[in-house]
Amino acid sequence: MTTIPILISLSLLVFFLIHLVPGSIAAVILDQDATPERIEALETELGLNDPLVQQYTRWFTGVLQGDLGASLINGQPVLEALGERIAVTIYIALGGMIVAVLLGVSTGILAALYPHSWLDRGVTIITGFSSALPSYFIAMLLVIVFAVQRDWFPTVGYTPPHENLGEWLQSITLPSIALGLPSAALISRQTRSAMLGVMQSAYIRAAYASGLPVGTIIFSHAMPNALIPGVTSIGHRFSITLGIAFVVEQVFALPGLGSLLARAVLNQDITIVQGGVLAIGIIIIIVNTLVDLSYAQLNPKVRLG
Repeated sequence: MTTIPILISLSLLVFFLIHLVPGSIAAVILDQDATPERIEALETELGLNDPLVQQYTRWFTGVLQGDLGASLINGQPVLEALGERIAVTIYIALGGMIVAVLLGVSTGILAALYPHSWLDRGVTIITGFSSALPSYFIAMLLVIVFAVQRDWFPTVGYTPPHENLGEWLQSITLPSIALGLPSAALISRQTRSAMLGVMQSAYIRAAYASGLPVGTIIFSHAMPNALIPGVTSIGHRFSITLGIAFVVEQVFALPGLGSLLARAVLNQDITIVQGGVLAIGIIIIIVNTLVDLSYAQLNPKVRLG
């Protein structure tokens, strides 16, 4: 079980890197009232003058007790601060992966079923174009076309689902598309390549020879095997999507985890940074575990130990 060592290593790396950022959080808190004496006194009060190992041990002991601490800036509990922001990031990241899987799998299979056709060439051109564009550029294009010119979606802002479900869907649609298109291009190419190989395999030819319906052959026999390469890449793509979501959040002015962590890093709000990174690591591990389970379902030869 490597999950816990990975999380500990990640938290250690982030903890020591954040201390390399120049400046003092005590000076940020005191602002105009900052003097060398007052900064020194506040750093001592916050325990920032303690050895780094002692500071980390104190934080990690709290984590084991379910306490991630409080923001050094405003005293807000870390769990509360993360709870307000992390849902936004997860919504658009999951939305992006849904867009990626639906578009990628469907276009990849269609292109493979009609190789060298106009459909296949069109999918190849579109996926090549989509994979070359960064998500933040796609996000800006979507805002200009569908929010500014068409006024179909809000340009910026976020509405929680419990307040208005329709407005919530509107607020996450464009960010999800911006995040999903580059991944959809990759999944489409992987699915097309895998599907072409499966359709030329001996057992598929035998299925055709035995007179099975085409739909049964494609959906029951060919697709499960063709989906395996795409499924195995979802965990990796989700990790990338989660990181890119921080940038896309800025384009749409979404109150997500990205802006919270960026401000915490600049202010050296160590507890917020540590808690945010720990939460991201746990999310990625959960997603990769689900992907492994899905892979085992698609490929019965795989046995998880």
